[in-house]
This record gives sequence, C-alpha cells and structure tokens, in this order.
Amino acid sequence: MNRLERVAQYVAATPAGSIPAEVTERAKLALLDYVGVTIAGLDEPVSRLIVRQIGRGGEATVIGHGFRSAPAEVALANATIGHALDYDDSNMVLGGHPSVPVLPAILALGQVGRRDGAAVLDAYVIGFEVMMAISKAVNFAHYEKGWHPTATIGTFGAAAACARILGLDARQAMVALSLAASMASGVKANFGTMAKPLQVGEAARRGVFCALLAAEGATASADALEGRQGFLNVYNGPGQYRAEALDELGNGFELMRSALKFKKYGCCGSTHAPIDAALSLRAEHGLTASEIASVRIGLNARRRPHVDRPVVAESLAAKFSVQFTVAAALADGAVGLRHFSDDAIARADLQSMIARTEVVDLPGGDSGLAQGCEIAVTTTRGEQFSVRLADALGRDTADYPSYMHRKFADCVADRFDAPAAAALAQRLLSFERCDVNDVMEVLAAGQSNEKAEVTP
Repeated sequence: MNRLERVAQYVAATPAGSIPAEVTERAKLALLDYVGVTIAGLDEPVSRLIVRQIGRGGEATVIGHGFRSAPAEVALANATIGHALDYDDSNMVLGGHPSVPVLPAILALGQVGRRDGAAVLDAYVIGFEVMMAISKAVNFAHYEKGWHPTATIGTFGAAAACARILGLDARQAMVALSLAASMASGVKANFGTMAKPLQVGEAARRGVFCALLAAEGATASADALEGRQGFLNVYNGPGQYRAEALDELGNGFELMRSALKFKKYGCCGSTHAPIDAALSLRAEHGLTASEIASVRIGLNARRRPHVDRPVVAESLAAKFSVQFTVAAALADGAVGLRHFSDDAIARADLQSMIARTEVVDLPGGDSGLAQGCEIAVTTTRGEQFSVRLADALGRDTADYPSYMHRKFADCVADRFDAPAAAALAQRLLSFERCDVNDVMEVLAAGQSNEKAEVTP
C-alpha cells in the first residue's frame, strides 16, 4: 500500500463519530465564518460574473440567489463567492485558505444527499486533515514556486471531503484523490485579480467532480501522488518535497495544532500584522496622515512579493497592497470593507501616503510563512517611531469567539436584520443537529437586498 492508498484509507476508514468534540467545535467556527463572508461577497463583481455562468436546474442551492443547480456547479459558485472578499479563514501550514474550497463542496453534496450537519462537519475535518498532510509534504517549496495552495492542495482537500460525505470505500477514495492530482491548478501570479477566487471555486468544483466520478466507477492511478510523473515530482520537483510527512496523517488533528486563522480585515492575511502595527503607532503617538513624512514596512521575504504593490488602482489589487492597507490604517485608524471601494482607492491622501511608503524584507523574518512585520514612521518634524510584531493580533482560533458574532452580523447586515442574523448564527453553531437542506434553503434567500427572515 503506497502513501496515496494510505491517505484514501484514512478518508474511508476513519470511524464515524471518532472525531473529538473540540475538533468539531472548530469546524463549526469555520462554517460560521465561511457563511458570513460568502453572504458579504454576494455583490462583488466576480460573484455576479460566476453566477451568470451557472446553469439553472439541479438539487443544490447557490447561496443568495434563490436557484438550484448541479452540485459541482454550485460548489464552483459558492466557493468563488466565499473567496471574493479574501475575508475567509487561513492556515499557516497550507499557506492559504482551507475552508473555502472544502465547505461549499460538501454543503452541496450534503444537500443533495439529504444529510445532516454532523456528516458535513465530519467530512470537513477529514478534508482539512488531508489538505494539511499534503501541505506538510510540499511546502514551502510549493508556495515559493508560485502555486496557489488554496487552489492546488485545496482540490485534494475538497476531493477527500467529498469522498467522505459520499461514503466512498478506500478504492474509490483513492481514485478521487488520484483524479484530484490531475486536476489541481492555480498560480499566485493571479493574486489581486478575479482569477484568485475563481481558481478557488474551481478547486471546490473539481473536488465534487472527482468524488462523483470515483463513485461512478472511474479509474485512476495509485501512483498519481508519489510516482515519477506524479503530483509531488511534477508540481514541486525531485528533492523539493517530503513524502514522509504524509505518514503523520491520523496522528492527532492538525485542526487543533496549527488550527485556523480568522480575519479581522477583509484583505490578504499578509497585510494584517502591518495593519495592526500601523493602528498601534497611530494610537500611541496620535499620528495624523498629514504629519507623516515617510513609512517603512518590513515583511517576511516569503510574503512580501504578493503584497508589495505600490500602484493601486482597483479594489482587488488594494486587498493585496500592504502600502494601501497601512495607509488606510494610518489615515483613518481603521480598515474596513468600505476601504476597498473605488472611491476610497482614489482618495488623494491615501495615494499620497502610498507614494511615501517603502517595503523591504524584514531582517530575521524568514521563518516559514510567519506574518511578523516592522513598521517605522518618520514625521514631518523629524520624529521616528517604530513597532515590530511577531504576528497579526487576534487571528488565532482562540481569539475568534471574541468578535465572531460582530463580524458575522456585519457581513450579513445587508440581507438579514439583527434578530435574523443572530438566529442564523445560532443555527450554524449547532449545525450537527441541523438538516443541511433546511439551512441551505435559508441561505438561498436574498435575491434582492430585502432582509430575509430566519426562525431559530
């Protein structure tokens, strides 16, 4: 039995009900966050674009649009929408966003199969763990080479989770994962454009597709992962991966170790520590934008390339510009979804601040995908202030409950009034006792901007 077959065995043979309660609780936090940011992203241009490509007629619900389609197509739409704002959770082992390629896929299949929420949460954990095992095998060479891990490794996570919720046996699960090796794709060159959420949506779609094909008797090679021309060698290159890391699968739960990083700001996670640092400097020294002569931002050399964007002209690029997000933090003392609009991006004070900002590699900061930073500000009076953070503040799983209801309510405010939002959140946080179809019917609401009603 090779490693791909052992991964498939883990997917198929992990006993139902064996996932500890504390692991399931974290899965529910991921679900709550995913639903919130998906509803918030419904009106994004990329969301409207992808919905126009989805055929009508099927058994799975497109969130916020009141129509149904085939599960793979719904997974594509709901994952693209879920990543449209780049506001969804992340993980440092993956170097990306683990929940958004997985949850839309298994919610679609769970709805079609009339499954309960417990089955979805179980499948999410299995898919998450497979994703993390493959991430340990390929990172950080995979990340540095330019692959987009949310899309590439996310395809495996989605396929594993879908195989689990469909109840595939080990042979079928191996086929689903082998097919995923052929279908994984996504490059970081497309960050800051519509292609980024679209390639995440494609990962979810392909996860469903691979599992359904495997269930119907498709064949695929057991060498698609470790073989000479398999995923590890082709995507990373010989000597650039650790296949033995896959042997750790099943040794505890990565969802409890590296866990999830939740977002306080609706922009790339690599900008969060700099935002926190800028807000700290502004508050401590009473800085105003007009008295700041220059700003210097030091970042982990692995993270700098995709957020060092000194030219910002539209909203998706702004989410990946540490210059823009720090300028907004220093000028306004906050960074909210309102900052990623055409009007905000065009502001003369923010564009001027960007022009006065330099981004450099952080000395001693090349530690994995660490999100630490250092910001130094020089004022027009010649004063110099600086702060260094080892990580962004408040993103850990343990911190999330302190603001999750506030974030969720803010995300869904255009479509659910406060009581309805609270009722929906409660339903998601007790998802193991829910019927998936019933919840998806609630999420189908909101074809217009009229508030939807939800009963607990």
